[in-house]
Amino acid sequence: MEISHSPGASKRERVHVNKDLLARLKTAGLDIDKSLCYDTNPSLQVMYQCYKLINKIYAKVTDLVTERIWPKELGKAPNQTEVVSLFVARTTWHNSYVKVFPLVEGYEDMQSWLDGSDDCKSDLQIWGVVKSKYAVGDLIEWLGKQKGKKGKSPSKSVATSSTKPTTKSAKGKELVAASGSGSKKGKEKEVVVEEVEKKKKKSHKKKPAASG
Repeated sequence: MEISHSPGASKRERVHVNKDLLARLKTAGLDIDKSLCYDTNPSLQVMYQCYKLINKIYAKVTDLVTERIWPKELGKAPNQTEVVSLFVARTTWHNSYVKVFPLVEGYEDMQSWLDGSDDCKSDLQIWGVVKSKYAVGDLIEWLGKQKGKKGKSPSKSVATSSTKPTTKSAKGKELVAASGSGSKKGKEKEVVVEEVEKKKKKSHKKKPAASG
């Protein structure tokens, strides 16, 4: 998996906030923390909040459209790209957010830390090192370490052993089958040779004697 992240990956490209779209979403019943839209240098935790909020907003909009209760006076409902663009540049969203943040599912301690929960573990307990700010690159490195801690896959010898006969009786049956097929082919060859010899003898008998 290739994920683009520079040393300053937590820095976000400048986003042009669509104030009209924010107002339309609010009218549709979606409350949005506007401060997240204007944070141009977000922390890893803020980035995660944006990731979850974008998915939540678009899921709600989709439900409103599906149930045909999106207010007609608000015009056409926004697509995912328009929702994403309220918080982060599209390239950053596709190159980092959607590739990295889904991977933290299943790691409850990290999710709790990213959510900023009151009972989450400390920076040192989670990361093993204390920094003033953590970036996407740090999370990628952390995920790689967690993956390495998981159990190793079965060795090839174990995986393939079940497909091969291991008992003497099984091997013996294979040898008998092989010898049987060989003897059968030998008998067929002998029959063919006998038929050819018979045909030769018949042709000699039919051939007229030469006149003197």
